[in-house]
Amino acid sequence: MIRTDARSARALIAAAAVLPLVVTGCSAGDTGGGDETVVLDFAWWGDTTRAERYEEAVTLFEEQHPGVEVRTNFAAWGDYWSARNTEAASGSLPDVIQMDLAYLAEYGQSGRIAPLDEHVGEQIDTSALPEGLVEATQLDGQTFAIPTSTNTLATIVNTDLLGELGVEPPEGDLTWDEYDAFLADVAEAGADQDPVVHGSVDYTQALWLFQIWLGQQGKALFDEDGALGFTKDDLAAWWGRAAPLHEDGAFLPAERLDQLEGVDAIGAQETAADISWDNFLVRFSEGSGGADLEMLPLPADDPEQRGLFLKPSLMLSMAAGSEHPEEAAALIDFITNDPEVGEIFGISRGVPASSTALDGFEPEGLDAQVVEYEAALEPHLTGSAPPPVAGFGTVETAFTRVNGDLAHGAVGLDEAVDQFFTEAEAALAAGS
Repeated sequence: MIRTDARSARALIAAAAVLPLVVTGCSAGDTGGGDETVVLDFAWWGDTTRAERYEEAVTLFEEQHPGVEVRTNFAAWGDYWSARNTEAASGSLPDVIQMDLAYLAEYGQSGRIAPLDEHVGEQIDTSALPEGLVEATQLDGQTFAIPTSTNTLATIVNTDLLGELGVEPPEGDLTWDEYDAFLADVAEAGADQDPVVHGSVDYTQALWLFQIWLGQQGKALFDEDGALGFTKDDLAAWWGRAAPLHEDGAFLPAERLDQLEGVDAIGAQETAADISWDNFLVRFSEGSGGADLEMLPLPADDPEQRGLFLKPSLMLSMAAGSEHPEEAAALIDFITNDPEVGEIFGISRGVPASSTALDGFEPEGLDAQVVEYEAALEPHLTGSAPPPVAGFGTVETAFTRVNGDLAHGAVGLDEAVDQFFTEAEAALAAGS
């Protein structure tokens, strides 16, 4: 785990100071009225920029709840879930954890995280959240997470770099073939650059984009029974788009993507476009030195069937074994609804789901672009987020890993499809 230095030292000192109190026990309902200190552990995934924002928000929470100390830690996505799985096995999950839709059913149905319904209307206010958003975090009618933000996918293009290459940015609705042709034009124009500029990274590696593409075909990632909702032919058609784009340089080579681990290719200006989460716009701009980035709708062969949906992007859940559920619920509410927290995060974690958090700041520049992009999509939200089925996280991991083997030439297309189906069906069967 990684901690920001200043708070790491403070948290360690505070933890040592209150350890005897934790051992002897504290009142779960004591938020500062007594002499004892309640200690909460809070974990999330993300980069150091997200960590800095969370640390600032936690400091505000502690100032308003002087009897509560929050110990924090964070890690990259893969390391984060490895750590949570280890903790869950021993019943030692942090009191509050950042949750993703892919793992909600796995953690909720296994009793690793607690239903929050008894805290809704008490410590947690959901009245400022969009209608229907909380329902997306429910399992069998119980709420297991509170969404702090929403996001969706967008086509992000570096218009400054396109200008240098002499390539016109796409205009209007593009079919998938037209988008691929645009990426090929970028690669041709960028072949003599140093570094070489490609169209984009391999977009077929993203399970969430595959879900949208399936929605455009009238299909879904999972069916009503929690099984795969698509065929091997569907996956072969999707993954099969990549080979010609790798061959002509439209996609960044897989080996180069490995070397850029931790660095966004569009931020490094080695690609001129990327299909990614809309709230990454700010991060991409910062990485590219403030280049002018523009968000465009995703490709769709039928503009009336875009398969788009808003995803509860970052959610917060409570460990089932938390000894301080009321204080943990109060922290969840604060991170979700507080206007000052909204100002601290801006759009970096997605568009704030809570209207009170959004009221905490006036979106400007890139933040305003993200808010406007999601607002403009409202008439086109014809799809829905995949249901939180048990095994979803394992399916996503398998999708990315097998696709990576395909991109590196370690397996052929048919073998990759068969391998994914074998692993995905086993994961879903184990979770049912």
